[in-house]
Amino acid sequence: MAGVIICIVVITGVVALVILAQAPAGSTTTRTQTVPATTEIPAVPQAVRRPVGQITTIPQLLPVDFSLEAGPHENCGLTCRQLTPTITNTGTETAHNVCISLVVYNSRGDLIFLNGGPSIRHCIGTLAAGESKSEPIVINADCGFLASKCLRQTLVLKTEVTSDETTIRFPDQLIAV
Repeated sequence: MAGVIICIVVITGVVALVILAQAPAGSTTTRTQTVPATTEIPAVPQAVRRPVGQITTIPQLLPVDFSLEAGPHENCGLTCRQLTPTITNTGTETAHNVCISLVVYNSRGDLIFLNGGPSIRHCIGTLAAGESKSEPIVINADCGFLASKCLRQTLVLKTEVTSDETTIRFPDQLIAV
């Protein structure tokens, strides 16, 4: 029984750390533009001139976009972890009603309840363009009787940030347990 309890503690720690740890640093889109086929543009400084047919990639910021980084974590019980992630609005406009949602499945497709429910949704309010917020989130994973939903499974962690303006789904994270 002590071994099962230790496994639950380890699993929960891994889940809590990885849920937000591998979120992309920033989401931007790019636009490809072909420069017109001219060899010289009069009255333009030499540094701006480009060879014929050169393709230039120009980063394009979205009105509302997010980056999410894991922060410090603390144990708050046997199967509980408290994370303090940082979310940043990397867009050019204000994001309203910003929320972070976390869902965990195992490789059999079983939903792993978090904090007694099918997911965790933590809302932080409004984020101006370029603004960041860090708030603690408590995560308690329910892996079932004798941790049967988590042991010898690959956990699939789904993270999503929503606002009135957009929804950003971060890539699924896989954790072998």
